[in-house]
Amino acid sequence: MKANELDGFTYAVLGAARSGIAAAMLLKDLGHDVAVYDEKPADRATDLKAELDARGIESHWGAGAFGELASRQVIVLSPGIPREHPVVAEALGRGVRVIGEVELAAAVSDPAARIMAITGTNGKTTTTAWIAHLLQASGLNAVLVGNIGEAWSKHAARPENRGAQTVFVAELSSFQLESIEDLRPTVAVLTNLAPDHLDRYGTFDKYVAAKRHLLRNMGEKDCLVFNGGNEASREFVADLNVRQVPFHLGEDEGESSAFLRSGLLMVRGLDGVEVALIEVEEMPLPGRHNLENALAAAMAAMLIGASPEAVCAGLRSFAGVEHRIELCGTRERDGVRFFNDSKATNLDSLEKALASFDEPIVLIAGGRDKNSDYDTLRPLVKERVAHLVTVGEAAPLIEKSWGGTVPFERASSMDEAVRRGAAAAGEGHVVLLSPACTSYDMYANFEERGRDFKACVKRLLATD
Repeated sequence: MKANELDGFTYAVLGAARSGIAAAMLLKDLGHDVAVYDEKPADRATDLKAELDARGIESHWGAGAFGELASRQVIVLSPGIPREHPVVAEALGRGVRVIGEVELAAAVSDPAARIMAITGTNGKTTTTAWIAHLLQASGLNAVLVGNIGEAWSKHAARPENRGAQTVFVAELSSFQLESIEDLRPTVAVLTNLAPDHLDRYGTFDKYVAAKRHLLRNMGEKDCLVFNGGNEASREFVADLNVRQVPFHLGEDEGESSAFLRSGLLMVRGLDGVEVALIEVEEMPLPGRHNLENALAAAMAAMLIGASPEAVCAGLRSFAGVEHRIELCGTRERDGVRFFNDSKATNLDSLEKALASFDEPIVLIAGGRDKNSDYDTLRPLVKERVAHLVTVGEAAPLIEKSWGGTVPFERASSMDEAVRRGAAAAGEGHVVLLSPACTSYDMYANFEERGRDFKACVKRLLATD
């Protein structure tokens, strides 16, 4: 949707989560007729309804809420609701326009501001935050939005976010990408591709097809930074009419634009000039996957205008993101460290987390299954995990797959999982929450799960 197409419509926002509320508020601020629809019971949405009522925004709640939107001309769809939802599919069949919250936000954003979009299966949150950190270190107004935290719609129309010095740095999930029309990044980043969200898409090909929506408006002057070491990513970029800018963990073979050379992180600009950044030993975050994240972030930031000096400083000073291999406590008597990796909601993320440590690992895993094949990680679990604690709905599936290779026990709560994990940990071990599952069986989101883990660790260490 283009900015000049916004007027003259009535809007329905489907889904009253973070992005839906922000979209409704933005539309109301712009003077549009908007109503919010959510299937959660009204008695569970008292605060949200009061917030909307205070702004004069009509809202509908409960099992029949979506049946009230027939008269609305444009639907702004929350990412948690698939386009195959019967009500959405019926509206599409009637010719109703269905867009996502990020599409609305991009339309409202100042055309002089630039857009950088980051997607992929794993590493996108860390890479997105790292890019914003590098751009801010270079003096640009980097606005961190999308799947990483605050909704883009909350920032799109703010006067301080106008002009060419502003860069909207947006983490975009496949769910968000399904419903874009005209959103066009100047620079896009594809961190990697691996099977994920098969509970929604059914097949890997359909999941990848959702990711490809990112490219629908990009042209030959736009840049796509992608993981040249990931086979699925290489297939993804084949025959694209964009500037392809690969990064690769291996030594330079003349093809990559960001790479390693003799222990140095290197980038090669579009002009062919090579710049040495920092040494691998200076990296603030553990794991080879974070070397990939750093190369992607450095390359993308420099393409958008960050200076090499600022990139070097920002690579060294980045503190990481919450819930991604986040150190959250150490048991002083024996050096056992506790790490919160709640954002690891798939097997590929867990694989990277397990490869980040040399110490024996006590792994806490489980949650809601995503139709994952846990057998694929059995050899790595056998190699890296000293003890397994399972939790949540997927516990029986994980135990069936990994139980024959590693000692395990089941916990009924996060507090019990932490206590069992700590009891099983020996001197110098790592206790790692890296669930490989979604959080929705026990929590509203992975953030809530990670914060509960940290609170449990804090209580445990305080009484140890």
